[in-house]
Amino acid sequence: MSKITPQEKKTMLYSWLFFFAGCALVLTLQSTIGLYFTTHYFVAHFLLGLFLPFAFYGFAGTKGLYWVGFFLTLVFHLGYELWEDQLTRPSYIVDWDQVVSGLVGLAMSYVIYHWWEKAIKPRLS
Repeated sequence: MSKITPQEKKTMLYSWLFFFAGCALVLTLQSTIGLYFTTHYFVAHFLLGLFLPFAFYGFAGTKGLYWVGFFLTLVFHLGYELWEDQLTRPSYIVDWDQVVSGLVGLAMSYVIYHWWEKAIKPRLS
């Protein structure tokens, strides 16, 4: 096993802090305005897409684990919305607000990841 670099340690720390800040935000919103089974449910999908990839990124601070987390979140989100959620309905009706908000959250996750990678890596001249 290779040694963890200082950049990876820093990335791991900030990834976990970002993920747990997201968990705290979700718990706060759930306990105040409510997210589940309300008209605000699309916010939960956005936050899932935004924060969950960083839980994976926090395990080793490597690009590969961020992308594993990104694609697992994408598969979970779309799989749930387009298949699992439909099993409880009499007809196939997609909640497009929830699908789109989850995808926007994933896009924002990528923007934050890209910004972090650019900020943490030393500039090569």
